Amino acid sequence: MSDRISYALAVVILLAAAVFRLHDLATLPPGLSNDEIDNVRIAETVRDGTIETYYNLRGEGSESLYQILIVAMTTFTSNGLLGYRLPSVFISMITLAVVYVLGKRLLGPLAGLAAMALLAFGLFPSLLARAPLPETMLPLMTAATMLTLAQSLSVYRTRPARPPNSITFAALGVLLGVGFYIHPLHFGIVLMAMLFIGFMVLTRQPISRYTLGFTSFAILVMIIIVMPYLIASIRQPELAGAGRVLARPGDGLFATIFNGVAGLIFRGDGNPVYNLPERPLIDLISGILAALGLAVALRYWKQTRFALMLIAAIILFPLALIAPSSPDFTRFALILPVLALLFGAGVGALSASISRSGRLVLSIALVVLVAFNVVWTWNDLFVRWRALPDVQTAYHARLGSLAWYLDRTAKTTPSIICTPELYPPNDAPQLVDAQILALMMHQEDVSLRYADCGSALVLADGGNRQQIIFLEPDGLARVNPYLTEWVNQGTLQTTNVPPDAVITLDVSQSLADTIGRFTTTATASFAPETGSANTIAETPVRLGGNITFLGYERATSDAYAPGAVVPVYTYWRVDGQVPSDLRFFTHLLSDPAVIAVQADTIGVRADLLKLRDVIVQTTFLQLPHTIPDGDYVLSIGAYERNRGTRLGVFDGDQLRGDRLFVGAIRIAR
Repeated sequence: MSDRISYALAVVILLAAAVFRLHDLATLPPGLSNDEIDNVRIAETVRDGTIETYYNLRGEGSESLYQILIVAMTTFTSNGLLGYRLPSVFISMITLAVVYVLGKRLLGPLAGLAAMALLAFGLFPSLLARAPLPETMLPLMTAATMLTLAQSLSVYRTRPARPPNSITFAALGVLLGVGFYIHPLHFGIVLMAMLFIGFMVLTRQPISRYTLGFTSFAILVMIIIVMPYLIASIRQPELAGAGRVLARPGDGLFATIFNGVAGLIFRGDGNPVYNLPERPLIDLISGILAALGLAVALRYWKQTRFALMLIAAIILFPLALIAPSSPDFTRFALILPVLALLFGAGVGALSASISRSGRLVLSIALVVLVAFNVVWTWNDLFVRWRALPDVQTAYHARLGSLAWYLDRTAKTTPSIICTPELYPPNDAPQLVDAQILALMMHQEDVSLRYADCGSALVLADGGNRQQIIFLEPDGLARVNPYLTEWVNQGTLQTTNVPPDAVITLDVSQSLADTIGRFTTTATASFAPETGSANTIAETPVRLGGNITFLGYERATSDAYAPGAVVPVYTYWRVDGQVPSDLRFFTHLLSDPAVIAVQADTIGVRADLLKLRDVIVQTTFLQLPHTIPDGDYVLSIGAYERNRGTRLGVFDGDQLRGDRLFVGAIRIAR
């Protein structure tokens, strides 16, 4: 096969592989898995300026170089599901090109094409190319290290036209050094390189002193780069990568190795996050050809090009096969290039052993094999795998679908997110749904409001067109019954969104009618300490802090028994930036100076409210069983939580205290 034909076919395979990796990239996988969320959180920590050798993930270490790469690339592509996945896509495409070049130089054009095709159309390589995980870089590190070893030590099927130079050896040293900051399995890649260099020396291969000197230079570069990593490992041995590589297998050594080998061509990884359960890593025919390539490498082990492949297989395959839960495809990422090279070697050996007419038959058979893998993987990836319930759960598919929907709509339609966790801590071991949604969204400048919907709701922009988003499947059913009266005025969306997830509504006229009704049916009055006792406060009443009281819904009952819960429904309007620590207080008073029951609350994120937003706040007063019978009055107001300062109540421009009286109830046994 001529180089021109080989390059043309390589381009075709790369383009086809790009389709597998870019098609539906924003929606497949349907969201982020827990491991991917951890890596995205590390990337955002790096973006904030905190860079460490190891990050502590629930007691287990994680290297940071891959996450730094994500930060660098998303600076130009933005984040979200698409932005976080693009670096892995680029890495995967580069890996395919490197595997082709390596296979072509070691084994010939046909073997290079076969090796690249095996990785281009496999299910796990395609999934790995969409995953923001450090394992994405393992195939590239393995292939690139083998290529630089072949280039620097002249390991070729044919002798190179020019001798290696210092740049090649420097690249080898850099690759060996920086890999420690990517994944702990890089220990195996370094061991492979050192053993191959030792093989070249001990078997007295034709290596000049010039080459040996540059090899020492490459090792020195690696040592310099790896020194901070070693220091960090000594200081934090519990997080060091060596412990994670040597984790004890869960089923015993022999059972683990057997399961791992079976995972290559028979069983596959049962974890739906990385595989369609029970699908093997490669098909049976490709496995047989890879076994043939291994036999060829063993037969010609004295040739340095086959020795390189054998040493890589001897060192890396045990690291991939011996895992706490075997077969583990995330570990198989380390051996993908070696497996592809063995497959290419088998194809090349078969081609060399048959006649010219037989090669035509072989070529047709290889095309059929590639076509089979294309159809097999396409159906499994884009049809069967994405529909698995376990995949939907593992990737938080509901949140991923809502993130995709909000990226298209939230910039033009005010969106209220219903979530019970309004202020989750950023350093918590597990993120809540609202935080995961934010990680998945591509748009960074959309205006989202947050309400718990169990006690409060935001009617954005005076009740004009908006959408309410329910992150949890039962979120709509858990809305407060009083707030449900507002939600039910909207329309439940059923297209391109999960069930019971999105309601669009426009209640501007209904809200205006409700506020107007309050002026006659639910009057408020100023506090007696202002000298304006029983003076009606005509709503709306302006408070300090850009908040305006619009009115309240009268209690549904005039009498409550001790131990009952008294709901108080109040309406507030935002007239500008409000204090981020805004709280509403509700007091039940036995007389104007004595608080019998109080509740301080707010069911929305005050720091994210916008001009003309209306807050419908439900406050629940739990009456003690020992509360005396009698008549009680209700007072309400607002304050800044951090300073404990109440916001003033204004009558026009005149300050009228810091609370309003909003009706009375009777308590009777």
